[in-house]
Amino acid sequence: MSLDLRPLAHPSYWLTLEPPNVWDGAGRGLAVLFVLMLVASVLVRRFKMAKAVDKIQAGVYRRVSEMLATLGFVGLVLFFFSFEQIRLLGARPLYLAWIVGLIVWVVCIVKFAKTEAPAVRQSVLDRRALEKYLPKRRK
Repeated sequence: MSLDLRPLAHPSYWLTLEPPNVWDGAGRGLAVLFVLMLVASVLVRRFKMAKAVDKIQAGVYRRVSEMLATLGFVGLVLFFFSFEQIRLLGARPLYLAWIVGLIVWVVCIVKFAKTEAPAVRQSVLDRRALEKYLPKRRK
Protein backbone atom coordinates (compact mmCIF):
# COMPACT_ATOMS: atom_id res chain seq x y z
CA MET A 1 0.00 0.00 0.00
CA SER A 2 1.57 3.27 -1.10
CA LEU A 3 0.67 6.78 -0.11
CA ASP A 4 -0.53 8.70 -3.16
CA LEU A 5 -0.10 12.47 -2.73
CA ARG A 6 -1.14 13.45 -6.27
CA PRO A 7 -4.75 14.33 -5.35
CA LEU A 8 -3.46 16.98 -2.93
CA ALA A 9 -2.21 19.05 -5.87
CA HIS A 10 -5.65 19.41 -7.46
CA PRO A 11 -7.94 22.27 -6.37
CA SER A 12 -10.98 20.02 -6.77
CA TYR A 13 -9.70 17.91 -3.87
CA TRP A 14 -9.50 20.88 -1.51
CA LEU A 15 -12.67 22.68 -2.59
CA THR A 16 -15.18 19.87 -2.09
CA LEU A 17 -17.44 19.78 0.96
CA GLU A 18 -16.83 16.09 1.47
CA PRO A 19 -14.94 15.51 4.69
CA PRO A 20 -11.71 13.57 4.28
CA ASN A 21 -11.50 9.97 5.36
CA VAL A 22 -9.66 10.27 8.66
CA TRP A 23 -9.81 6.69 9.85
CA ASP A 24 -6.96 5.42 7.68
CA GLY A 25 -3.26 5.85 8.52
CA ALA A 26 -2.86 9.44 7.35
CA GLY A 27 -5.96 10.49 9.23
CA ARG A 28 -4.68 8.94 12.43
CA GLY A 29 -1.45 10.78 11.80
CA LEU A 30 -3.40 14.03 11.75
CA ALA A 31 -4.97 13.21 15.11
CA VAL A 32 -1.55 12.42 16.55
CA LEU A 33 -0.18 15.69 15.13
CA PHE A 34 -2.96 17.72 16.76
CA VAL A 35 -2.49 16.02 20.12
CA LEU A 36 1.28 16.52 19.89
CA MET A 37 0.69 20.21 19.24
CA LEU A 38 -1.33 20.46 22.44
CA VAL A 39 1.34 18.59 24.41
CA ALA A 40 4.09 20.76 22.91
CA SER A 41 2.13 23.84 23.91
CA VAL A 42 2.08 22.72 27.52
CA LEU A 43 5.78 21.81 27.44
CA VAL A 44 6.80 25.14 25.92
CA ARG A 45 4.75 27.06 28.46
CA ARG A 46 6.03 24.97 31.38
CA PHE A 47 9.72 24.62 30.61
CA LYS A 48 10.81 27.18 28.01
CA MET A 49 8.97 30.17 29.46
CA ALA A 50 10.36 29.40 32.91
CA LYS A 51 13.92 29.49 31.57
CA ALA A 52 13.50 32.59 29.42
CA VAL A 53 16.26 35.17 29.77
CA ASP A 54 13.95 38.18 29.71
CA LYS A 55 10.33 39.17 29.16
CA ILE A 56 10.82 39.51 25.42
CA GLN A 57 12.05 35.95 25.01
CA ALA A 58 9.23 34.78 27.29
CA GLY A 59 6.84 36.66 24.99
CA VAL A 60 8.12 34.74 21.98
CA TYR A 61 7.64 31.45 23.83
CA ARG A 62 4.17 32.55 24.93
CA ARG A 63 3.21 33.27 21.33
CA VAL A 64 4.50 29.87 20.19
CA SER A 65 2.61 28.17 23.01
CA GLU A 66 -0.61 30.00 22.16
CA MET A 67 -0.24 29.08 18.49
CA LEU A 68 0.31 25.41 19.27
CA ALA A 69 -2.60 25.26 21.72
CA THR A 70 -5.04 27.08 19.46
CA LEU A 71 -4.19 25.24 16.27
CA GLY A 72 -4.02 21.89 18.07
CA PHE A 73 -7.48 22.41 19.54
CA VAL A 74 -8.96 23.65 16.26
CA GLY A 75 -7.33 20.73 14.48
CA LEU A 76 -8.88 18.25 16.92
CA VAL A 77 -12.29 19.84 16.39
CA LEU A 78 -11.85 19.57 12.61
CA PHE A 79 -10.73 15.97 13.01
CA PHE A 80 -13.80 15.18 15.12
CA PHE A 81 -16.16 16.67 12.54
CA SER A 82 -14.40 14.81 9.76
CA PHE A 83 -14.51 11.57 11.73
CA GLU A 84 -18.25 12.01 12.24
CA GLN A 85 -18.62 12.79 8.50
CA ILE A 86 -20.29 16.17 9.07
CA ARG A 87 -20.17 17.73 5.61
CA LEU A 88 -19.88 21.44 6.29
CA LEU A 89 -17.89 21.47 9.54
CA GLY A 90 -15.44 18.74 8.53
CA ALA A 91 -14.92 19.90 4.96
CA ARG A 92 -11.51 20.02 3.32
CA PRO A 93 -11.48 23.81 2.78
CA LEU A 94 -11.38 24.16 6.56
CA TYR A 95 -8.18 22.09 6.65
CA LEU A 96 -6.79 24.37 3.96
CA ALA A 97 -7.74 27.40 6.09
CA TRP A 98 -6.03 25.71 9.06
CA ILE A 99 -2.82 25.33 7.03
CA VAL A 100 -2.97 28.96 5.88
CA GLY A 101 -3.56 30.06 9.48
CA LEU A 102 -0.56 28.04 10.61
CA ILE A 103 1.67 29.62 7.98
CA VAL A 104 0.49 33.16 8.74
CA TRP A 105 0.91 32.66 12.49
CA VAL A 106 4.43 31.23 12.10
CA VAL A 107 5.41 34.14 9.85
CA CYS A 108 4.10 36.64 12.43
CA ILE A 109 6.02 34.95 15.25
CA VAL A 110 9.24 34.84 13.23
CA LYS A 111 8.78 38.48 12.24
CA PHE A 112 8.32 39.44 15.89
CA ALA A 113 11.32 37.39 17.02
CA LYS A 114 13.67 38.62 14.27
CA THR A 115 12.71 42.29 13.86
CA GLU A 116 10.51 43.62 16.65
CA ALA A 117 12.01 41.79 19.64
CA PRO A 118 15.58 43.11 19.13
CA ALA A 119 14.22 46.65 18.80
CA VAL A 120 12.21 46.29 22.03
CA ARG A 121 15.23 44.74 23.78
CA GLN A 122 17.42 47.64 22.66
CA SER A 123 14.88 50.20 23.88
CA VAL A 124 14.80 48.47 27.28
CA LEU A 125 18.59 48.59 27.47
CA ASP A 126 18.59 52.27 26.48
CA ARG A 127 15.97 53.00 29.13
CA ARG A 128 18.02 51.20 31.81
CA ALA A 129 21.12 53.16 30.80
CA LEU A 130 19.15 56.40 31.11
CA GLU A 131 17.53 55.45 34.44
CA LYS A 132 20.82 55.27 36.28
CA TYR A 133 21.09 59.05 35.89
CA LEU A 134 17.50 59.75 36.97
CA PRO A 135 16.65 60.38 40.61
CA LYS A 136 15.20 57.45 42.51
CA ARG A 137 11.99 57.55 44.52
CA ARG A 138 12.47 57.38 48.27
CA LYS A 139 10.62 54.72 50.20
